[in-house]
Amino acid sequence: MSITLDFSPADIQLIQEQANASNVSVEQFSREAIMKAARNAAYLAKIDRAIKQMHEGTGTWITDEQLEALANGDTI
Repeated sequence: MSITLDFSPADIQLIQEQANASNVSVEQFSREAIMKAARNAAYLAKIDRAIKQMHEGTGTWITDEQLEALANGDTI
């Protein structure tokens, strides 16, 4: 898929400087920045859903010990 973006000259300069600092092309830098933003948006949406569930009373509260047990592969 191809996407065309229109940036101001100041924004283009900033993008070019950051791409150069990262030692990647402007295209690669832009692709990585867009994907990072997309992943962040998906994560924030997941957090928003969890908060909504807690407010609706459908979420599950667990203790730190239970969380550690889950992280270790144990069941709670």
